[in-house]
Amino acid sequence: MTLVGVWGRCFPRTQTWLCRRAVPGGGRHYRTALCAQLKQPLAIEEVAPRPLQPQEVRVDVHFCGVNFADILVCHGQYQEKPQLPFTPGMEFSGIVLETGSEVHSVKEGDQVIGVSGYNGMAEECITDQKMLWQIPEKVPLLEAAALPVTYGTALLALEHRACTQPGETVLVTAAAGATGLAVIDVATNVLQAKNLSMGSCLAFWEAFSDMDLVIAAAGSDEKCQLAMQRGAQASVNYTRGSLKEAVQQLINAAFLHVTQRKSTGKVLLSMK
Repeated sequence: MTLVGVWGRCFPRTQTWLCRRAVPGGGRHYRTALCAQLKQPLAIEEVAPRPLQPQEVRVDVHFCGVNFADILVCHGQYQEKPQLPFTPGMEFSGIVLETGSEVHSVKEGDQVIGVSGYNGMAEECITDQKMLWQIPEKVPLLEAAALPVTYGTALLALEHRACTQPGETVLVTAAAGATGLAVIDVATNVLQAKNLSMGSCLAFWEAFSDMDLVIAAAGSDEKCQLAMQRGAQASVNYTRGSLKEAVQQLINAAFLHVTQRKSTGKVLLSMK
């Protein structure tokens, strides 16, 4: 199951700014969510801002995505283990406050989304300009905050790892999750591939050719319907019977390739 939420400030922005304390020599303290002890609630602390490096950008964070990886890292179960204490939050949206001397991609006042590593759950965030993308003003910051990780993962997997070509068929697992829906969107509308979608398991996909059908397999009718709304052309609720047999019937028994990961579960095992 893919988990994506959005964390935002609890107070109106004017109140948030008014409560900040001045730092000697300029600047203001800002609040951040700190993981001081693994598997314990985050603590809200005030910290002083640091100076920018030439390639860095300071962003007034409006919203921060909450991903499954954030939960893992706060439990010490992620592949990367930052030193305690740290601020979680891998993706965010906000307004540029300040830019380094060598930053040319964004300017003060721009609406941006970004990837921060481990410091997004704060009122301010500093990141390299290469990890920021300007977004149109009409795009709500709340929705934009959940884009970098899911769509970044989709683009990396489809374009760089699978080298998906127009007309190929893409098998998507976890099709009803945030990343799965992003994969369907990117494969269909950006790379112009055809999609074979499967849901409710954490795994990825490989490309096929000479296929005409987009199939979404998920653990409920609601999930199947959601995947179809995003571009799938048929659906299979795998709780009602054999997923393997249902998919083979839909694609005329074509050979399937499924990339299995540690957490794929029984759904993908049933496809062997």
